[in-house]
Amino acid sequence: MFYSPSKKKVRGWKRQIRKIEDWKQRVNTLDMKTLEEYHRDYVKIWIYPWYNLEKRNPPLWYSRLVLAEMIEIYLDWHKKMTKTGEDFYLKIWLYDPDFIHSQIVVAYKSCLHFYDKTFEVNPNTKPFPYHKFDSIRDQLKRFSWKLHLNQVTYTESDLTEGWYTKKEAERIRTKADQIKQIDMGNGEFETIYSIYTGDVWIGTFKE
Repeated sequence: MFYSPSKKKVRGWKRQIRKIEDWKQRVNTLDMKTLEEYHRDYVKIWIYPWYNLEKRNPPLWYSRLVLAEMIEIYLDWHKKMTKTGEDFYLKIWLYDPDFIHSQIVVAYKSCLHFYDKTFEVNPNTKPFPYHKFDSIRDQLKRFSWKLHLNQVTYTESDLTEGWYTKKEAERIRTKADQIKQIDMGNGEFETIYSIYTGDVWIGTFKE
């Protein structure tokens, strides 16, 4: 499925701004019980109507407000993780342009390296888009940001087992920015088609 932002009008911006604080209050406290059980956790931008079945990017000024709160949440989680005395993975995944998919991810112990290969490094170099978030530039500069690829991937099996029409499958094959073979074992290989949809900036706090 290809990402298509909705153009539906949103009303009541004061109420929408209050939703940011409500969301922060729900997710700000890191659930150590869950973390101790599963060794990883995350928080997404669960704010209606942006994060819904049909995800929509909020306007840039609203995204700045959300990202500022994400940084505050991250710093609170960082303090708690530091107190564990364990090595840990704690990152902000900042999607651009699909901001609504951004999240904070934490892992340690058996899941310490769980997310290491989630994204491929973007071979192209570009500066971090501070200009989009100028009002929180100082907060963002407390992090190191590494550029990765945001990709939608499909297997050849996905395209031939009835999920897509022949026309849709051929469109995906043609549009793929990257095609590679994956060894499935027992001498079997699967073709993987990856379509570039944007960037993911992975942010780590500079201690």
